[in-house]
Amino acid sequence: MEKCFNKHNNVKMKNKDRKQLQANLGKENLNFFIELLKSRKNPEFDTQYVREIKKISQGFNIRLTRDQKLLFCQKCSLFFEKENMQKIRFDSKNFTKNYTCPRCNNIKRFILK
Repeated sequence: MEKCFNKHNNVKMKNKDRKQLQANLGKENLNFFIELLKSRKNPEFDTQYVREIKKISQGFNIRLTRDQKLLFCQKCSLFFEKENMQKIRFDSKNFTKNYTCPRCNNIKRFILK
């Protein structure tokens, strides 16, 4: 059975500490890819950045905030910007705000508070 050791000193790490370290590393990687996506340095890699963001958030069990969820389509990994804006509609019956993807017509619904 393999033991986990801290690299600074050869002391065995506790399970809680190791999970917390992994969660912090996951959040750092998530923020790095979100900043890459927002900076638009390589627009041809947008779908790959979005897939990495989804993979990291699922792998480390990190929830995305509402603002982060609105950056891209969950279904087709399209990054929303000025060229491909999502349609926004208000549903007064259910008190929701509906966002529609222009590529796949996937609808995201957020409850208005």
